[in-house]
Amino acid sequence: MKKLVAITVAAAVLAVAPFPAAAGDAEWATAGKILTGIIGVTILGNAIAGAHYHPAPVYAPPPRVYYPPEEVWVPGRYETRIERRWVPGHWEIERRGHGYGDDYKRRYGGNGKHRGRSIWVPGYYRDVEVTVWIPGRWEVRG
Repeated sequence: MKKLVAITVAAAVLAVAPFPAAAGDAEWATAGKILTGIIGVTILGNAIAGAHYHPAPVYAPPPRVYYPPEEVWVPGRYETRIERRWVPGHWEIERRGHGYGDDYKRRYGGNGKHRGRSIWVPGYYRDVEVTVWIPGRWEVRG
């Protein structure tokens, strides 16, 4: 829109200017016509030269300084944990009640025939306390 207005003003100024100076005109009339032409050419030149729009530069604050996180060495240590371990099934000998120890062997012979009966105990899990070494490592703090 600015370009169109500038061209229109320049054309109007130049339309008035092209009358030749007559012999009886004063010198100021000639000088005024020359100055009007120069002003018109300047306006027209600015309108054509300013056809390309360049946005004004945008200034941003400088970037913040980046500090990487601090790394700290954590030494190794022993740690106690509870683990579940599988105890496989096995055979056990059921002992007789109290009083069937050495006396029972003496009375009925110590050949092992009457020492008790075998019972199958199925496998099961048992919680066991275990000490584990945790190796040292670098750790990011912050």
